[in-house]
Amino acid sequence: MCMRTNIVLSEELLREAMRYSKATTKRALVEEALQVLVHVRSEEKRRQTYRERLSVLDRKLAGLTLREPPLSVLRHDRESR
Repeated sequence: MCMRTNIVLSEELLREAMRYSKATTKRALVEEALQVLVHVRSEEKRRQTYRERLSVLDRKLAGLTLREPPLSVLRHDRESR
């Protein structure tokens, strides 16, 4: 689905953005900018939820002792792949 809209954009900002983009039209530039925004924000949200899950896991595992240091467990896991 496409939506037609009229927007007023800064010509200076558009020129600068075009230098960083491969877009050849203003429409393509705006679409690229929207795609980048969505990607960046979704990655931020993913990282935030990852931090929250790690925090919960840390609280659950507090007080437990491992037979092996975590670094050796991670190294073994990486080498087994």
